[in-house]
Amino acid sequence: MLKANNGLKHRQALDQLFYDVMEEKVSCAIKKGESVINTFDVDVRENETRFLVEAELPGFTIDNISIVYENSYLSIIAEKRELDPEEGYDFIRRERRFGTFRRNFLVQNVEKENIRATLKNGVLKIELPKSTHTMF
Repeated sequence: MLKANNGLKHRQALDQLFYDVMEEKVSCAIKKGESVINTFDVDVRENETRFLVEAELPGFTIDNISIVYENSYLSIIAEKRELDPEEGYDFIRRERRFGTFRRNFLVQNVEKENIRATLKNGVLKIELPKSTHTMF
């Protein structure tokens, strides 16, 4: 039984690695004029009862963030609108990014109805309780 669990964990890790690599390649490779596909930094942890996702989203409000859990995938979508330009000022350097920021994660066996999220000091924390039911 332990060996099957390890195999499943390895499969999940490989699946996540694939999605991370593809997401990074897409976010770095696609550039259209001034529009760039945006991403953000995330940590994913787990213990016996839950997963914890922590995402760095400085400058966002909770109203600008959508969290979707569907078909074992957690999606975090955040939108930041470009500010109106200050009258009389032209950009010399522009580094802040605006638009839609998105990350997707494979997180299986979650109690969807008990997912909780908070945003504090630019860090989004999402708690995903693990399902307690088993197939056997």
